[in-house]
Amino acid sequence: MAVFSPLTSRRSTRRKGAEATQQLIVFRLRNEGFALPIMAVQKVIPMGNIYGAPGGAGVSLTQYLDQELIVIDIGRRIFREVPSLEESPSIESQSSSLALDDKTLQRYLLIVQSSQGKLVGLPLECPPSLHRVPSRAFAPLPEDYISYGNIRCVSALIKLNNDEPPLFLLNPDQLVQPLQALPPVVS
Repeated sequence: MAVFSPLTSRRSTRRKGAEATQQLIVFRLRNEGFALPIMAVQKVIPMGNIYGAPGGAGVSLTQYLDQELIVIDIGRRIFREVPSLEESPSIESQSSSLALDDKTLQRYLLIVQSSQGKLVGLPLECPPSLHRVPSRAFAPLPEDYISYGNIRCVSALIKLNNDEPPLFLLNPDQLVQPLQALPPVVS
């Protein structure tokens, strides 16, 4: 015989009417909102020193858990930027100028894991936030945008409200791939 409890009744009512949601890590980059599934994010840490890749190649190294971790310039990866010789300071030189003792300009490293277990770090200017997003908010990217747009590593749009700009859902496996494996830059 089942025992009726007001608490049990409230819980089952919430479950029946509850909409499925996904937890996402959300961050801003160049005035656009991006999101990653929480399962793909291993950790967010203060960014320490990064090394290597002089000349602005967009890939560097840092130490994480006593091993080398590749740090990818996420702006270049997502927005298909090709490095040039006359470009602004790379993430390597920015890191050295933004030492951890300068508390006013703290940067963060978002550590992302692919489905194959490969880890990379993505430098961020501001800490990311955790959002619970209803499944109905996800929409596919228009095919024309994928073909003509200057963006990659995105798998869907997230439309939270009509009065807010959409978020771009990033594909963690594409983020960690070498550049040669990604779609070519369209000029």
